[in-house]
Amino acid sequence: MANKVTILLGSPRKKGSGNSELLADAFAAGAEEAGYEVSKIRLAGLKIAGCVDCRMCWSKGVHCAVDDDMKEVYSALDDADVIVYATPLYFFSWPAQIKPAWDRLLPYFSKKSKVSMAGRRAVLLAAAGDDEEDVFDGLKKSFELACRYCKWDNIGEICVPDVNEAGAVSGKKEWLEKARALGKSLG
Repeated sequence: MANKVTILLGSPRKKGSGNSELLADAFAAGAEEAGYEVSKIRLAGLKIAGCVDCRMCWSKGVHCAVDDDMKEVYSALDDADVIVYATPLYFFSWPAQIKPAWDRLLPYFSKKSKVSMAGRRAVLLAAAGDDEEDVFDGLKKSFELACRYCKWDNIGEICVPDVNEAGAVSGKKEWLEKARALGKSLG
């Protein structure tokens, strides 16, 4: 059985045009070279409600009592050896497309949990229109704290500034190569 990478795409841009998705594609190419099976989930367009903190995790035999598109995300996360968060930076943090998926991880930490997330590897791929690298500090801190809480091994963060226009990261080949190399390093 092949090792699996699940990439959660947080960009609202159309398929293939977002800078964070282009980074994810480069990472995926490297991971596939290393023998990994890669799946991508485009969160924009999915109906994922925020966590309501009902503490009903697993009470209906599934991760969450809320019946929405998060079940697709849960299925992919359950099987993933590596979880990649590929996201644009919105106002120094996560965009609305990806944040509900973070908030809905509670079933993995419930006393009734049937799936452990501990020991997984995690990657952050981010892109921003801002031209200063410190604009990522809040996002990176959030990711680091989440990795610590989830007991994930943070194996890399690639945060690319100054790529506001759709596809702009294509002109910054060094960043795409870093993402591909990080994917390839999984092997």
